[in-house]
Amino acid sequence: MPDRWPFDAQEIYLSDRSKEMGGWRTVSLVVALRETLKDGWFRGTATTEMAEIFDGAARELTRRGLDAVALVRHGLYEEVAGALIASIAATRLAPEMLEGFEGFDHESWAEVLRLPNRILAVETKSLGEVVDAFGRVIVPLFPQVISWISTASLRDMVELRAPKTIREISDDEMGQFFELHTPYRWMIDYFSMTFYREWKTESLHLTHRWLKGLEGPPCPPELMDDRRTDPGTLALEIADRVTSREDRESRKALLLKTLPPHNKKAAALVMGSLTGEMTRHAVTLLQQGRAQEAAALFEFGVRGAPDNAELHNNWGFCLIPVDPHRALKLLIRAQNLGYFCDPLNIYNQMCCLVSLGRHQAALSLAANSWDSVRACPPECGNIWRLDGSSWTLEYTKNLCRDVAGLAASVAARHGGQDQVKAWSERIAALEG
Repeated sequence: MPDRWPFDAQEIYLSDRSKEMGGWRTVSLVVALRETLKDGWFRGTATTEMAEIFDGAARELTRRGLDAVALVRHGLYEEVAGALIASIAATRLAPEMLEGFEGFDHESWAEVLRLPNRILAVETKSLGEVVDAFGRVIVPLFPQVISWISTASLRDMVELRAPKTIREISDDEMGQFFELHTPYRWMIDYFSMTFYREWKTESLHLTHRWLKGLEGPPCPPELMDDRRTDPGTLALEIADRVTSREDRESRKALLLKTLPPHNKKAAALVMGSLTGEMTRHAVTLLQQGRAQEAAALFEFGVRGAPDNAELHNNWGFCLIPVDPHRALKLLIRAQNLGYFCDPLNIYNQMCCLVSLGRHQAALSLAANSWDSVRACPPECGNIWRLDGSSWTLEYTKNLCRDVAGLAASVAARHGGQDQVKAWSERIAALEG
């Protein structure tokens, strides 16, 4: 499963020698907001320095004309909602399944959200029962969570601080809330996402229109010069999504207006917002050898969001060491849905084929996909590494190199000399 964030906030903090926020680039300030939100102060990971930098970054962005509260509330609402709902699930619904939320005030949230008292124990229930129970409890929470985000302070959103009460939000208010998502998400993508493939589709289109003089930025124009844009690469990404992927992102804001909470579309949106948190916890479970429980997280997600490519890919990833046949089907489904990381998906499929004894099929897949894999920038993430006859979870910084390495290993054992030579040359070209 790949890292979702291209920046390391600590490195940015250290690289900006000036401690005066006025000397920071807008890019660094927005990354500081997003990274702090991603880590979550309630998990006990924050330091005094990080807190000071976060508060200072928020003040400086607001001074420059980018409202920090609105950036988080509307541009990053999915991350806030995902962190909150995942925390509720971890601490209230299945405490034996997920760990690391000691700082989360689950009792206050359970009271304000009127959560059931019954605790689910994954060890005593089937995976299907756990998946269904999670869905029944979590999906109806979404409107309440959005209602809270729509009025919460910046510090409350970052710390996931429970309010005393949550008022009911009307359909009109819900629609107005999400209408603001597009311009603020544009600013989040523009200033803090390295690669265009990680941007929302609307952000790509708005940037393209802005470069053509057809759109005004939702911030002072001089701030836009803080990031260099490549019109050619931007246009290629837009064209790729039009020709080879379902453009689901542009429908999201409209779908969010279709709540009530039991609507299937609402469930899909909730699952999409939870993907990052699911991934983080699944890695912990996999490290503990609990592959079936990790897979249950993404099975739960796919039940709510059957067209989500990342959920399919991650579900398949978890099943590689225990059910490679089913895992391969899920990974192919993810690929057909337009999963964003070709090297990882190809590598995962190769792992399944190797486990199934289909060594020539694995080599053919690698060879036929090599051009697209090689064209991708180095990716980081967790992979399964073949260790004798079993798979070991490891962290990698170059998935392209891993595809070639796995192919070379399979070729050496089950292929011909021409295949061994071809993959040796490809590895040498990468390292050169």
